[in-house]
Amino acid sequence: MKRAPWHEYFMLLAKIVALRSGCNSRPSGAVIVKDKRILATGYNGPMPGAWHCTDRGPGYCFRREKGIPDIDKYNYCRATHAEANAIAQAARFGISVEGASLYCTLAPCYVCLKLIASAGIKEVYYEHDYGSRDFERDKFWQDAIAEAGLEKFEKVVVSEEVMKQLQEILPYPTSKRRLAPTEFIEEFEDGSRYGLPTSEVLFNKLRYVTKEELHEVTFVIESPSVDELPQGLSFSLNEKPTTLDELLKKAQQAISQDTRIAFLATFQDYEAKAQVLREAENLRLCAHIGDVEHEAAKTLIKALDHIAYQLSKGLGLPARLEVKIEVLTIS
Repeated sequence: MKRAPWHEYFMLLAKIVALRSGCNSRPSGAVIVKDKRILATGYNGPMPGAWHCTDRGPGYCFRREKGIPDIDKYNYCRATHAEANAIAQAARFGISVEGASLYCTLAPCYVCLKLIASAGIKEVYYEHDYGSRDFERDKFWQDAIAEAGLEKFEKVVVSEEVMKQLQEILPYPTSKRRLAPTEFIEEFEDGSRYGLPTSEVLFNKLRYVTKEELHEVTFVIESPSVDELPQGLSFSLNEKPTTLDELLKKAQQAISQDTRIAFLATFQDYEAKAQVLREAENLRLCAHIGDVEHEAAKTLIKALDHIAYQLSKGLGLPARLEVKIEVLTIS
């Protein structure tokens, strides 16, 4: 699932805040944000404790009931606008909104624009243009935006893709499992072969194994990805000590000639006998380790993973690591 972009995310929150609106005509919501953190929210509604127009039914409007024309609507509307309520909430709890951004479902009116500028809010993102039947007044409001000293005054439209995600998530428990559950504890069995995406996954699973030892077990790492070689390792090629750089160079030459190359990786008293071969357009690094303690096995596997990863990058071929261990002591 694609994550909603920040602008659309905050605009969605403003739309959800509008669900608390007490206005039947233009329910609106606002969210004040700074450094991607919500400072305050507001919706258009009457003074605290007063009745809402929505309380009188879905079509009720106090101003319309009184027959007040649009030209004088601000003197008779019972609601404080969403932006003003958000700023008032911040002030009530001592939260500075200086330098913040405001997301609102309706472009601010002139009254709210003056309040926004005075509060030090620097960015305004809105979903719908205000628009009224007084075009001269609307033009005056638009011109006043330049006077407000805002750094941004932009329309944000929530994309169909994000709206679809919201529609899918809202009717159901939001955190209902989407992926298959994992096993409570996964045990490895003797004499078995296991495919794992990375060596990190293998090490994490081994942390929870309750057995003291595993016998004749093979781990197949599908995507070697260890970028850094562990400390304390030594290598030999044809029974002669060699450096990692020389080993990688010889291995690339052998693979380019479609021949296999064998080497030995040593850590403390433990050894991993390994060979690298090419299979069509893939590399396979196979290794055998005898009796080994858990932490030493991790170091050797990391080293082998690193070699497979470096060869994969150098040759531009996908690689796979297979490690067979005779006895792995876990406890």
